[in-house]
Parts: sequence; structure tokens; C-alpha cells
Amino acid sequence: MNIKLLSPEPDPSIEEEEDRNDTKAKDIEQEIECPRCYDVMTLSSNFDSIGYDCHECDFLLVMK
Repeated sequence: MNIKLLSPEPDPSIEEEEDRNDTKAKDIEQEIECPRCYDVMTLSSNFDSIGYDCHECDFLLVMK
């Protein structure tokens, strides 16, 4: 008995999209300067959003 497992060919458009998403994730900085008090804002995330939070003045910068 000869059994051959079939697997779908990888879709190059999916691989390109994954590469772009990886690049975007690498471009996000962990810390930025707060526009209000010039202290350091740290990257934070909630369930459905990502943004920067300043612990000094409680300023929240949300990205959509």
C-alpha cells in the first residue's frame, strides 16, 4: 500500500502579508516621549486597542 499525504501549496500572498505584519510590529517603539509632560510613555495594550500610557500625567495615546 502506497500512501501519499497531500498538503496545499503555500500561498505567496499570505506569506507577504505576514512579512508586512512582522515589519509593522518591529517598527513600534516600546517607549516614546509624552507630548504633555515630556516624560516617558510606555507601550500598553487592551483587548482591542494598543497605545502609549504616561504614568506621570496619566495621558493615554491610543492608536486605531
